[in-house]
Amino acid sequence: MLRELSVENLLLIERARLSLGPGLNVITGETGAGKSVLAHALDLLLAGRARSGIVRPGAGEAFVEGVFDAPATLPAALEERLGDGDGELLLARRVGADGRTRAYINGRSVTLGELGEVGGALIRFFGQHEHRRLTIAAAQLELLDASCGSEQALRLRSCAEAYARCVQLRATLDDLQGLCRDRDRELDLLQHELAEIERGAIGEGEHEQLVLARERMRRLDALCAATGGAAEDLARDLPESSGAAALLSTAAARLQSVAGVDPGLDALGERLRSLSIEAQELAGELRGYGERLLGDTTDAAQGSTLEALEQRLDAAERLADLVTKTAKI
Repeated sequence: MLRELSVENLLLIERARLSLGPGLNVITGETGAGKSVLAHALDLLLAGRARSGIVRPGAGEAFVEGVFDAPATLPAALEERLGDGDGELLLARRVGADGRTRAYINGRSVTLGELGEVGGALIRFFGQHEHRRLTIAAAQLELLDASCGSEQALRLRSCAEAYARCVQLRATLDDLQGLCRDRDRELDLLQHELAEIERGAIGEGEHEQLVLARERMRRLDALCAATGGAAEDLARDLPESSGAAALLSTAAARLQSVAGVDPGLDALGERLRSLSIEAQELAGELRGYGERLLGDTTDAAQGSTLEALEQRLDAAERLADLVTKTAKI
């Protein structure tokens, strides 16, 4: 039973104390007299939500306190903490202007959940429109089930457990079906990528060859100039100038004129003749390399060939990425 209710700085009430006697107590008054403020104070003691703006303007906090007859039993954890209250329980709630709230039982700080648990065992609170709940089908069904006894309660509990299990299994099934769909999409993607890899038919070592061919094509002019110049330096075609091969041949002929006199000099002459032959052969190979580069390459043909190389190289690199990705999967 609620014996006393104290309210401070709640909405328009600065300070009020309501003492209640045994039996029926009725609070009446005109609209705006503060009846709903007292109802809101009781709601706060039952751990109700503290709405913004409930602190009286100019005050730092609102305070609500209720004195109740102690119930026969309390939750064990709370009973150990609160101790003996001489047959009374004092519930209190502070709400700061900043929205912070604190709850107390017998002067000791408790959580809102504990306040609501104890308050729910002390008082039943019904709003002025509580009767409208009777028009709700779920409430009607709840009342009907409650009137059917313990057997109906057992059936309801079994039905609720079965329904919860069904919901859990359906969620598991949905997850498995989602995994199956993901697997099918992944398989389709892999099959598409494998088919693309097979169509590409990139041979072993082809990527390196394509890179080399592309660089050779890009620097074709520089390669032709270098090989042509080197061949000319080794063996010039102009009669008035001599290349390295001709100079080596002349030097070898000079030593040949005294061949047989000194074996050491004969060995040096043989090396000069070998160098002369090697220089002539090297000049011919350089000219052949340059001719192969320019063989059938015009500007248009060079552009199309380079474009084809770029396309093939792009395809090879893309397929290499696909192969790496597929191998990881």
